[in-house]
Amino acid sequence: MERCVVINLPGLAAKNLGPDTPNLQAFAERGKMATLGAVLPAVNCTMQATLLTGAYPNEHGIVGDGWYHRETCEIKFWPQSDKLVQRPQIWETARRLNPDFSCAKLFWFMNMYSTADYTVTPQPVFPADGRVVPGLYTEPDSLRRPLLDALGAFPIFNWWGPSANLRSSRWIADATMWLERRHQPTLMLTFLPHLDYSPHAAGPEGEKSAKSLREIDAVCGELIAFYEARGVRIIVLSEYGVVPVSRSVALNRLFRQRGWIAVREEMGREVLHLGKCAVYAAADLQVAHIYVNNPALLAEVKAAVEAEPGVAAVLDEEGKRANRLDHPRSGELVALAEPDAWFSYFFWLEDDRAPDYARAVDIFRKPGYDPLELFLDPQLRLALLKFGWCWLKEKLGIRTAWEFIPLDASLLRGAHGLRTAPADGPVLITSEPELLPQQTIHATKVHDLILAHLSLRQTRREQGLGG
Repeated sequence: MERCVVINLPGLAAKNLGPDTPNLQAFAERGKMATLGAVLPAVNCTMQATLLTGAYPNEHGIVGDGWYHRETCEIKFWPQSDKLVQRPQIWETARRLNPDFSCAKLFWFMNMYSTADYTVTPQPVFPADGRVVPGLYTEPDSLRRPLLDALGAFPIFNWWGPSANLRSSRWIADATMWLERRHQPTLMLTFLPHLDYSPHAAGPEGEKSAKSLREIDAVCGELIAFYEARGVRIIVLSEYGVVPVSRSVALNRLFRQRGWIAVREEMGREVLHLGKCAVYAAADLQVAHIYVNNPALLAEVKAAVEAEPGVAAVLDEEGKRANRLDHPRSGELVALAEPDAWFSYFFWLEDDRAPDYARAVDIFRKPGYDPLELFLDPQLRLALLKFGWCWLKEKLGIRTAWEFIPLDASLLRGAHGLRTAPADGPVLITSEPELLPQQTIHATKVHDLILAHLSLRQTRREQGLGG
């Protein structure tokens, strides 16, 4: 059995390989690169579940970065439990083929309570005084203290939000090498998020994104050299490329104007009542699951969304089946944006009535994905000074509201979620060119490609395809 490391770089597109990525370019020349065919939606959680199971969203059940839970009438984004994935994952398959196999999964999503041998993922602590304290979840739990002693606290505020930067990916890369030195897992899965920042905030073209490419390329060069020296096979892949966007679509404001969204006022703010909404769209960048709680409205909702500027298509039951999104977690309808557009979750009509979480980095309470959390509101005078004042009050244990996120959707310059042209889409690079004979590979085939890198192979019966 061979050993393999998979380095996941969300946001890396085929066209990015070049002068700004000399280490990745050299690695591709030593090995082989293929374009990677994405599933719909091409977002973090869905693509990761597909890569690790070899299944489509209608099989593994991860239909987006979040979805509506009909039993509790809640929309939950960024799920943390591995148990939500409804198909066996790569480490379970490999362990069945060879009981000596071991796997480490670092910072991929849905990473808590996993059956992988080693897991590491952020788990912030939320004390009663309103603070957010950096925290870390590991399995086994005995891994946590030595890892923190070696590397210090995980920089949670550099993982997401206005201060997101290379520091989080640098910490993860160091943790990857630390765990390899101590435990040598057969398969190492590591996730470096750095290209999820500038290409979205500033657009995929331009100097800021080029700088991000150079920064993550240097980290990858170190990881690649480290694993090559240890004789470990290497796969570098991405989940999607980022495309330029210039407009947003607020479907929930459309629904609000038609009387389909239910809210109440609390402390001068609007509170969403999802269980009473006739219709609601769970926005996920360029894809939105539309939940129609009143079936009599289905045709009217579909027609209204199709007529909205910035919407390219609306998938009904037949469309969802064709795109392998026909799963109970999916919306009754699924909206796809035009290539230059994205969906915001906004449901209020006046910004001064927006809920308190709207202006905060609050990924678990927002009923949709909010990429505007990458920005400090440019309308706030002395925003950095106010940000520092809130930080000081928090350090002193004083409750404070961190309301610095803008409500101006026009600020976003890059998005993802749709299938794209190959040059704009994700890639896969391997150190073993003989294992990748084709110039393109679909995301559902990566599971078996990883097994091949481990010199493991499923039979048709083991794949559930019959004898």
